[in-house]
Amino acid sequence: MRILQICHKPPRPTIDGGCLAIDSITTGLIGNGAQVKVLTAFTRKHPLQLKELDEQYIEETGIEGVPLETGLDVRDAYIALMNGESYNISRFYSHQFAMVLKRVLSRQRYDVVHLESLYTTPYIETIRMHAPTALISLRSHNHEFQIWEQRWKATRNPMNRLIIRHLTRTLERYEKSVLEEVDSIVAISSKESTGYRNWGYSGPLHVAGFGIDGQSTPVKPRARKFPAAGDPIKLFHLGAMDWGPNKEGVEWFVATVWPAIRAAHPRAELHLAGKGLARSSWAGIEGVHNHGEVEDARAFSGEHDLLVVPLLRGAGIRVKVVEAMSHGIPVASTSVGLHGLELMDGDAVIQAEPHRFGEVLIALLREPERLKLLSEAGKKAAFDGFDRVKIGADLLEFYGKHVL
Repeated sequence: MRILQICHKPPRPTIDGGCLAIDSITTGLIGNGAQVKVLTAFTRKHPLQLKELDEQYIEETGIEGVPLETGLDVRDAYIALMNGESYNISRFYSHQFAMVLKRVLSRQRYDVVHLESLYTTPYIETIRMHAPTALISLRSHNHEFQIWEQRWKATRNPMNRLIIRHLTRTLERYEKSVLEEVDSIVAISSKESTGYRNWGYSGPLHVAGFGIDGQSTPVKPRARKFPAAGDPIKLFHLGAMDWGPNKEGVEWFVATVWPAIRAAHPRAELHLAGKGLARSSWAGIEGVHNHGEVEDARAFSGEHDLLVVPLLRGAGIRVKVVEAMSHGIPVASTSVGLHGLELMDGDAVIQAEPHRFGEVLIALLREPERLKLLSEAGKKAAFDGFDRVKIGADLLEFYGKHVL
C-alpha cells in the first residue's frame, strides 16, 4: 500500500511528544511493508534538519520539507476574523506547500493520504483535485479546540480572554466542519474516538495510539539501584516549556506541591529540563535544579528516579509517559497527564487529582521500594499495550478495508 503522510512539523528529530507520535506511525507502517512518503512543513520552531537524519530513514520515507511561516500576522488574523475563519488553521496554509503537494501527487499514485493533525487539513481541496481516488484520513492527536478552550478559561486578562475565546470558537466550528471533508479518522485514543462519535461523525474510525518498538527486548533495569528509605530521591520533569500547559503545570507544582514534599522529605530533589526552559527559572528554591535544555533527553531521564507529570490542562495523550515507562522509569501524574492512556492507577503509574497530588507523592516517597515495582509494571504495560508494529499492522488492515 502506498501512503502519503503529510505532517505539520518534521517527525524527526523527535524533540517533543507530537514528533514521537508522528514518527511511531511512520515506522509502524514501514515495518509492515507499506510504502510511505513523508511530506512535512517546517518552521523556525520546528526546523527540518536533514543532516541529522540517518540515510536509511531518508531513503525509506523520501522525506521532503517545505518552509512555513506560522508566526502571528496581524493582517492575516484580521482577514480571518472578518471572514469568520479560524486563524489557528489558516496560518498553516501555504501556497508553496500546496504546489509541492500537487507535484508529489502528480508523480505517484497514493492509496491513502494520511493527514497528521487538524493543521494539515487546509490541503484537502488540493488532494481531492490531484488524487481523486485516494482515501483521505485524518490522524487526530487530540481535539484541538479543547486545548484553546482550557487556555481561555485560564486567562485572567479580559482582552486576551476575549480574543482567545473567539479563536477557540472558530477553531471548534472548523474542527467539526472538517469531519465532512475526510474519508476516515484515526484517533490517538478511545476517548478522542468517542468524542468524534458524539459530534455525529458516522464514517470509518480507527484508534491508533502512540507506539514504541515492542519487537525489541525491554530495557534492563538501570545499573544504579533505586533509592532506599532515607536516601535522596530525585524527581524530574522533562518537557517543552514553550508549551503553555507544561509551563503552567510546573509553575503550579513548584509553588504549591513542592514545599509540602520538601517539608516531608527534606532530602528530595526536583530536576527540571526542557526546550525553552530559561536557566533563571525557579532559581534559589530549595531542592530545585534547573538544567535548561539538555542534549540527551534519554540520558537525563535515566539519571533520575521518578518522572513527575503535573499537568492541569491539555488534550490528547502524553507520549513521553509511555516512552518513560518503556525505559523502566516510574511515573507519577495528575489525571490530566494520563488522559487517553487507559493505565491502571497503582499498577504501572501513580496518579491523582491535583488537590491530592502532593499527598500521594509524599506517601510514595515514604516507600521508595515501590519505585522498582512501578518500574517493572510500567515496562510491561508499555510493551504489552503500545507496540508500534502491531499498531501499524492494525492501521494498514483498517485502511485496506476502505481504500478504493
